[in-house]
Amino acid sequence: MNLSIALVDDEMIERKAMRKIIEDHFGKTIICGEAANGRQAIQLADEKRPNIMLMDIKMPGIDGLEAIERIKEKHPDIKFIMISAYDSFDYAKQAMKKGVKEYILKPATKEETIQAILNVYREIAEEQMNQERKKYAAEIAKKHFLQQIMDQNITKDLQTIKQEYFPTMKAGFFLVIDLEREEEREILSRKITETYRYSIIQEKNRAPFIMLIMSEDTVDKAEVLRFVRMLFLTSSGKKWMGIGGIYEQLQDFPRSFNEALLALGQLKVQNRGGYGFPTHTEAAVQEILKEILDCLLQNDVIRAIKHVKQTDEENLQPLYVLIKQNLHTKGIDTQNCSIDNSKSLSEWASFLHQCSLSVQQFYRSQGYVERAKQYIRNHFNELLTLEQVAEKVELSPPYFAKIFKEETGKTFVDYVTELRLEKAKELLLQNQLSFKEISFAVGYRDPNYFSRVFKKYFHMSPRAFRNTILKK
Repeated sequence: MNLSIALVDDEMIERKAMRKIIEDHFGKTIICGEAANGRQAIQLADEKRPNIMLMDIKMPGIDGLEAIERIKEKHPDIKFIMISAYDSFDYAKQAMKKGVKEYILKPATKEETIQAILNVYREIAEEQMNQERKKYAAEIAKKHFLQQIMDQNITKDLQTIKQEYFPTMKAGFFLVIDLEREEEREILSRKITETYRYSIIQEKNRAPFIMLIMSEDTVDKAEVLRFVRMLFLTSSGKKWMGIGGIYEQLQDFPRSFNEALLALGQLKVQNRGGYGFPTHTEAAVQEILKEILDCLLQNDVIRAIKHVKQTDEENLQPLYVLIKQNLHTKGIDTQNCSIDNSKSLSEWASFLHQCSLSVQQFYRSQGYVERAKQYIRNHFNELLTLEQVAEKVELSPPYFAKIFKEETGKTFVDYVTELRLEKAKELLLQNQLSFKEISFAVGYRDPNYFSRVFKKYFHMSPRAFRNTILKK
């Protein structure tokens, strides 16, 4: 850990002595400057922003205590080690009230100075670790939040995540982008997060580029269009930007996702770059879409055609676009699936037949159990049930349980538990997260239950495991 220290004392000989101790015992530490009085110390803090300041109390003009008070107002993260020739409890009490971490009496021994600096080092390291833990937990929660919305699965835990990480969110919408030049993804991501700090951007290399944008103020279509137009003009290269509807309630966000997919598909059908909202947003289209996607997963083309027959004529084109985009988002190749005339039933039959073949080929190539294992690996930190995973691989729960045990040699529950506990061991070894944070990170919402399961498998508690490993 490379830290910077500033030395503040009106006696040059004292500053030289402190400099030698630091250079001899803290080789990676940068001495970013020296000051001979309080005024210079304030200026030095503004210019260099050191991690630590070694500050003498008694100096001409602005003394050490006043300098600390002023510096703390602007730079609350700077840590202070106070150096004083006065063995006064009142001085020490005042210093501690102002946030001083260590108090050294002159003439300080080398060992006292080293220990004081080490103590502050440890405090800074702990603060940095806490920040990393919070960042890691936030990333996991936000990834889960976005994925569940895209899966049309609004649960109570999403409301909890919203309250914790997006408490002032007033509206949100999806933006789905297809880029010809993938290198522009980073530019667009930066622009989006600069404007909307509550944005969640899906970290995937595969197109399309999906993001949920949430605003702390109410927004209308005109404002969103201006923002997306700015994004469109910011980067070069051909691109399509589909915008979903703007909604205030979390339960409406999945609808915005489908609308963004629809808008993107409509733009791509025109075969030119552009941006905009969908021209059709009928709820009926969303319901029919779900039914047809289920039919394709079950290889039931006849039932899918029946749903098309029951669809109003004006909804056929948006339905076609949504089917294509949903399959594409899942990674299913739809290049050979197309319709020239969305009103032609024979073309629909051919289209759905080809889509069904693509879907079956996609899932056969992965294998039921392999797909299940991949899904478990991607979602082990969430609530997972056998029924849920069976549904994802389009099998009945009893049959899925049977073939899963045959291929893996383990029951579904044992497989998930072992995967979670192996991930927990990795996090324990890193020694960065608390036991509660690790419990949540590997899919257990009850830390006490997590501890019991861990002990059952490894014959020691998570705490004992970490302590044993770190002692080696």
